[in-house]
Formats: sequence, structure tokens, C-alpha cells
Amino acid sequence: MKSEFEPRQGRKWRKRLGVALLGFSFLAIVAAFLTPAPYVIESPGPVFNVLGTLDSHQIITVTGAKTYASTGQLDALTVNERGTPNQLPSWGEVAAAYLNPDEVLIPIEQMFGPNTTTDQVNKMVTKMMLDSQRDAVAVGLKKSGVSYESWIAVDGIKKGSPADGVFLPDDKIISVNGAFPKSLEDMTSTISKLNGKPVAIELERAKKLMAVEITPVKDAASGKWRVGLFISYRYTFPFNVKVDLGNVTGPSAGMMFTLGIIEKLGPKSLTGGQHIAGTGTIDAAGNVGPIGGIQLKMKGASRAGAKFFLAPRDNCDEIVGHIPAGMQVVTVQNIDDALQALAPLEQGKSLPTASPLGCPSP
Repeated sequence: MKSEFEPRQGRKWRKRLGVALLGFSFLAIVAAFLTPAPYVIESPGPVFNVLGTLDSHQIITVTGAKTYASTGQLDALTVNERGTPNQLPSWGEVAAAYLNPDEVLIPIEQMFGPNTTTDQVNKMVTKMMLDSQRDAVAVGLKKSGVSYESWIAVDGIKKGSPADGVFLPDDKIISVNGAFPKSLEDMTSTISKLNGKPVAIELERAKKLMAVEITPVKDAASGKWRVGLFISYRYTFPFNVKVDLGNVTGPSAGMMFTLGIIEKLGPKSLTGGQHIAGTGTIDAAGNVGPIGGIQLKMKGASRAGAKFFLAPRDNCDEIVGHIPAGMQVVTVQNIDDALQALAPLEQGKSLPTASPLGCPSP
């Protein structure tokens, strides 16, 4: 009896062990799929007609000046992002995104940089949006023949830098080494040419003039001389122009905001009644800069019904070969290029058929 009993007990033990191992394996796989992954998942986001409304209010509002209605559309594109430095997607979500042609995976450090918090990211993209809106208004008014006052001001100060404890946010820069800086580049160029020597800066704070002197330090990464100031343009406009895209942040809608302002302030239609989409940053000089997620934005624009797409020329490498069927893409380097590209529509004609216009041939 004993010789028969022991093998049965052994078989039961092995069966229980197999079930337990299978259960543990299943739990391990589930745990692995739920483990945070160091990626951001991007997909096409909402599309906004900057000539229209959002939550019952106009996206672009002009008060104190005559405006004109438009029959066309100027769409600004967005990208949805899943993943922040403090809240990463799971490996399961990453695996699903890898198999989805409408989603793109970006390493978290490539997206936000090393040792960056979600709070820092939110502050950065919010500031970029505000700067973009200010510059978009300035360029839009300039192209509409409206004059205004502009100056350079301090946005922030790098902690531990030569400027720390000397400058405050909103200080107005009057002169740098005795010369009035007409652009941000003027200021950085003057500091660079001093090659580490002290720089004299005159500023205005609370309507009082002050003179300070600080010594630049060489940045280890770039090799350039820095004082630790973050600066941008500030403006006084003759009437109020407000741009409100809700909780959307970042600078990539700058060019479309600018075109929307020009459209509203001018009697001629930039769109010719057509559905135009586009993306690109804008700076105070009217230059259009590259953006991220261009392929996803083209998909979003196509699905929203846009047939014409304005894009930064510096994004050509990502555009060629990825244009949705039936869409005409024109790449631009500045706002004048964009206005020239739209000129045929204003005259009731079609855009050129070359696609993508402005990019080198593959």
C-alpha cells in the first residue's frame, strides 16, 4: 500500500506546484505590464479654428479696433501626451502604443530633459505659450500696419548665477554697456564679445533707473558667456488683443495665432474661404520655428478636413514621405512666406500643386 500511496501524493504536490508557478507567472506578467515605463505616448490631439470659438468665447478677441468676419478656417493643431516625469505610462500602455500607427513613443528624458519635475514642465510650457501669444500679437499687428511700443525685460533669473540677487523679474533693460539693445540677440552678443569682462547694465524697476555691473561666467555645456538672465520682449499695444486656447500650452500655435490676428484686422481674406491648418512657433521678428509631433498634427489636420497645411521648413525631414493623402503642404521660414503662400487663396486661386512645397527633393 505504501508503495502506491507515495507516488499519488507526489503527483498531487507537483500539480499544486505547477498551478502555483503558473499563478506567480501570471502575476509577474501583470505586474510587469503595470510597471511605469520611461516614455511619453503622443497621439493626434484636438483641432482648434483660431478664427472661431472655444467654450462659447472667441479664441482671438480684439477690443478697440475694427475687425472683419471670415468665412474660412485657420486650424491650430495639438498633440495629446500621456506621460509626465511624475506620472509615467505603464509598459502595457507602451506596448499597445507601439502597435498603434496613430501613437508615437518618446523617451521621457528626450522629451523633458533629465531630472525634470512635472511642475517644472508645466511652468515652462505655460511661459512658452504666454511668450508665443505676445509675439504673435506683435507680429500680427505689425503686418497689419499697427505701431506699438516694445522693450526687453527680465522673465527670470537662474539661481546661483551672476544675476541672482541683482535682477528681479519684469526689470526693463535700458542699456547694455552703454548701448540700447534692439533685440535679444543684441544683448547676448554684447555680453559674448566682452569675453568674461564685467558688463554694465542700466535697468528700470518700479519707474526708477538703476545701474548694475555683473561679471559673466562661461557655460560649461555651450562654452558661451552667461549672466543667468532669462529675457523676452514686452509690448504696449494701442488696443487689446487676447488669445485664449483654454488649457492648451506650448508655443507651437504661434504662427496660426499671427495669421488669425491678421485675418481679423484686415478686410481681405487670407483663407479665401478655404480650410487651412498649420503649425509653427513665432518669434518677435516673425520667424517660424520647428515643432514636435508634426506627423501627428498633419494626421489631425487631415481628419478635421483641412486640405492645405502650413508647416515650418525646419521640419522638412519629418514631413517628406508622411503627408496624408489629399493634403497639400507648404513649408515656410517666416510669416512673410506664410502670407505669400496663402496669397493665391485670397485671389480665389488654388495653392501650388508641388508637395511639399519648399522642401528639398528626397
